[in-house]
Amino acid sequence: MKKHIDLWLLLVFLVSLPICVWAWFTDILLILYITAVPFFCLQLLLCRVTASWAARAVPVLPVLFTLMLSAFYFIRDSGWDRLGALIFGAAAIAPAVGITLGWAVWWLCKRTGKRSSVG
Repeated sequence: MKKHIDLWLLLVFLVSLPICVWAWFTDILLILYITAVPFFCLQLLLCRVTASWAARAVPVLPVLFTLMLSAFYFIRDSGWDRLGALIFGAAAIAPAVGITLGWAVWWLCKRTGKRSSVG
């Protein structure tokens, strides 16, 4: 059962990632919420498969870097450049929500004993 769920998480991740890339070029507003899906699947898959906390933290690093870069440009720039930094930062919120939900679901399943993953 564990491998079955892991394969489904991997499949959803691999299908939703190109959809997010497509949405980036076609509808920028779609990026503000659809990117939570691949990051949720990736985070939950990493939490289920590996026992290493460093490996589980890998999806967090690009999101934190994006938010810090956005905050830096928002503080440094003025005028219309701040709007670009704000949009750039807003695009990183959905992946952060997906990662947080992945950690939360993994923690709840671990707490209730209804998972068969490592950790």
